[in-house]
Amino acid sequence: MDEIIRLLIVEDDQVNCKAIIKALNRGGIPVKIAVAVDSKSARSIIASRCANSSLTQPSLDCILLDYHLPDGDGLTLVKEIRDAGIEVPVIVLSDQGNEQINEQIAVELMKSGASDYLTKSQISSENLLRSLSNAVRLYRAEREAAVAHQRLKESEERYRLVLEGSNDGIWDWNLITKQLYCNDRFYELTGLSPEQIGKYHHNFSPDVLFNLLNCSDLLKVTKAVASYQQDYLELDVEFNLPCAFGEDRYCTARGKAQLNDQGVPFRMSGVITDITEQKRAEESQRFLAEASAVLSASLDYQTTLDNLVQLVIPRFADWCAIDVVSGVDSYDTPQSYQRLAVAHVNPEQEQLIWELHRCYPAQGDEDYGNGKVLRTGCTDAYFEVSDQFLSAAADDPDHLRMLQALKIKCYICVPLRMGSQILGSIWFVRSDSGRRYNEIDVKLAEDLASRAALATENARLYREANQASDDLRQVITILNEQQKQLRTLHQLTNLLNQRLTNLPNLLQEMVSEVVKAIAGVEFCFIILNNSLGNSEVLRVIEGIDTQKFQWEDILPLEQGLLSQVFLTGTSELIQRKGWDSRHPEEEVPTAIYAVAIESVQAGPLGVLAIGNWEDPEALDQSGRNLLAAVGEQAAIAIDNARMINEQAAIAIDNARMIKALEEQEARLECQNSMLARQNLELERRDASLKLQNLQLLEAARLKSQFVSTISHELRTPMNAIIGFSQLLLRQRQGSLTHQQADIMERIVNNAQHLLTLIKDMIDLSKIEAVCLELTLESLHLDRLIKETINEFRCLAAQKDLGLYIQTNLKNPIVINDSLRLRQILVNLVSNGIKFTEMGRVEVVVKEISTDWLMLTVRDTGIGIAENDLEHIFEEFQQIDQTTTRKYSGTGLGLAITESLVKLMQGTITVESKLGKGSTFHVKFPRRVKASTGDCHDCDLPQSKTLGCSFLPQTLQGFRARRVIY
Repeated sequence: MDEIIRLLIVEDDQVNCKAIIKALNRGGIPVKIAVAVDSKSARSIIASRCANSSLTQPSLDCILLDYHLPDGDGLTLVKEIRDAGIEVPVIVLSDQGNEQINEQIAVELMKSGASDYLTKSQISSENLLRSLSNAVRLYRAEREAAVAHQRLKESEERYRLVLEGSNDGIWDWNLITKQLYCNDRFYELTGLSPEQIGKYHHNFSPDVLFNLLNCSDLLKVTKAVASYQQDYLELDVEFNLPCAFGEDRYCTARGKAQLNDQGVPFRMSGVITDITEQKRAEESQRFLAEASAVLSASLDYQTTLDNLVQLVIPRFADWCAIDVVSGVDSYDTPQSYQRLAVAHVNPEQEQLIWELHRCYPAQGDEDYGNGKVLRTGCTDAYFEVSDQFLSAAADDPDHLRMLQALKIKCYICVPLRMGSQILGSIWFVRSDSGRRYNEIDVKLAEDLASRAALATENARLYREANQASDDLRQVITILNEQQKQLRTLHQLTNLLNQRLTNLPNLLQEMVSEVVKAIAGVEFCFIILNNSLGNSEVLRVIEGIDTQKFQWEDILPLEQGLLSQVFLTGTSELIQRKGWDSRHPEEEVPTAIYAVAIESVQAGPLGVLAIGNWEDPEALDQSGRNLLAAVGEQAAIAIDNARMINEQAAIAIDNARMIKALEEQEARLECQNSMLARQNLELERRDASLKLQNLQLLEAARLKSQFVSTISHELRTPMNAIIGFSQLLLRQRQGSLTHQQADIMERIVNNAQHLLTLIKDMIDLSKIEAVCLELTLESLHLDRLIKETINEFRCLAAQKDLGLYIQTNLKNPIVINDSLRLRQILVNLVSNGIKFTEMGRVEVVVKEISTDWLMLTVRDTGIGIAENDLEHIFEEFQQIDQTTTRKYSGTGLGLAITESLVKLMQGTITVESKLGKGSTFHVKFPRRVKASTGDCHDCDLPQSKTLGCSFLPQTLQGFRARRVIY
């Protein structure tokens, strides 16, 4: 015993105490000794030591107790110790000499809980050490057992708490007692109640759980349990369990057995985990992956939609329909809906879905389905469709009967969206299956619709790309076919050059190459005839469905279907009708093209033929030409195999053919080089056109700049002429004669007319240079129009015309440029008066909305021909362009008017009939936004001299003195 023994000696005789300590030391046992001389001190030491001890760290290992103490006897103290619950071993020492008395004392002490009894006369080092060691060893073993038992209880308590708090269903089955422990989660997953389990608590059978499983899962679970019980492997199996609310749950059961010493299981424990969400997520991902594969399988629009609805049924819906928007008007309102694809778990119901859409198409204002989805752009889902809902959605009793016949229980209608545009919608409907949709299904439907929209958009882009590159693909196809044919001929030539003496292998290689090289060929065969008789000697064939060939219609060559080709050497295309009608149509090719294999020395050798089982147009002219070349090669190969002595001549022919092919390839390379040079020339021409365009733009800018400068310079002297002329007319002293006054008035009128033209040219140059800006202000539109029109009443009266104003403005206040708005009105009214000889000119102003106004000027004048309407807003454009025209003008008024209207963010339109008058409509906003035009090109050049190369020599070097705007 290596550990230190914590010992208490209760002895009032110091001599005896020292003797005991000496005996212990002689035994070599490491001890730590405490001494008490009476019962009172012993009680105090024992109480303090045991109060600070624990099961794992005791403070006292043994007590050596003298039976006779000054304040009591050892038996009383032993009873007190045991009554206090102290289990420390006690060895009692007695000095009684009577053996009978000692035995009685020993019996009483042992009954009271003493570990051993020794008389002092019998004490020796060996006896004392033996008794002490046995007592301490037994005491420590009991303490270790108590510690283990306590830890077991704590572990079981923690295990119980884990079981109760786990999110998994946990079961613990004692195979010996047939008792099963389950936590609450187990009851929730299995749908069993504790009462049901309690009924079988003492005689539990797995059948209680097995009865919950369907047939397939029951078989899988029983096999897993049987395998587990046989091999003692870990149990892990998946199955479905019906939940209390009727929906299946995906679960996985895992468990492991505990074996006894004989290797026999006596206890099984495990968990049941709910993996429903994981399974549903996996199924959703698989479903979306399959949907993506289906959607990407075809780039045809209709095929893509048909594949999608077939995939949805019945995994995600009992029936599915896809509707698309077929047209949109100017206000972005859907004009009609078109149903493109339908699928139902019961195919007989599909016609009813088509009929429902035909008889009751969506109008766009419904609060459900297509109308709601396409109006709001959001998914519409009803998880429980009631009879009241169907009655409210139906237009009439027939409509309601059709809806009820489809047994709609719940639905999801999701938009087909591409960016911000709604292309259509997809209906997912549940009817007889009993399943219902939830929010997870809505997200899955939206994801599926998003992929479907992307697939349809890809199909559209693919169709456009194909249409744009058809010509290029056709050229590439032709070149590839030619190249492929050249490679085939080259390969056949290589075969010939190899000088194969095995003729069947050589011919088999040839037919294989022909099938690969010629597009549309499904089979190829060669038949050689015996030159000594009429029987067939060799036949090789390659391709698909060759086992269906009716050789009895072809052989012998001299009498069969290909006799004319063999005997005359003329190629021939044979249609299906040329075959014997006794054979089924599927066993007869739709077309065969055959060429003769003729040798220069031996004459007809056989026939080389290609064919197609279904397409009569598959054998085009290029393929026939290649076949003829191959037939020649076949004849060469046959001659080469039969006449080895003529190999030199055949080699020369092969070399000649190779040279021709190389020359043809060289010509193709030359053509490619020529095309490359032409492309470079086109690129140079394109660059030249871009440069000319830039030069024209610069010339236009300089022209506008020049016109602006000259117009400003002309306006200054013109204002002076008008001013001085008006002063002469107004002077009172030295009045002008009547003739002079008339001349001055003409000067003033013509000068004002010229000044107006100059202003128009200035405005036009500003507009062209994007320099004209509006001076926005708040103005009274009604007052401005009336004041402006009143200025024309005298002019209208001179022509005996009626001039009327009609204003219907609730709010006459607008934000605009009063000067430019007046200029628009003046141009339109003056044109109306100028081109009207009799009748009236009417001005109407009205509000077409809270933010937009309409100004209309209507006259009963000469009108405008329909062919001239599209030109009237062009600069310097007049209906009568001759020098003897009746109506004067520069043709700038309407061009400036249109530019000013656009500057106000408005539009101007005209309606006119020749001889009946014209009507101009000006639509402009109530509040015009300030423009931020770039006016860099409007000012005069930064240099003081106009140096434009296109100006006349007299204007080059002209110096601008001032700019008037």
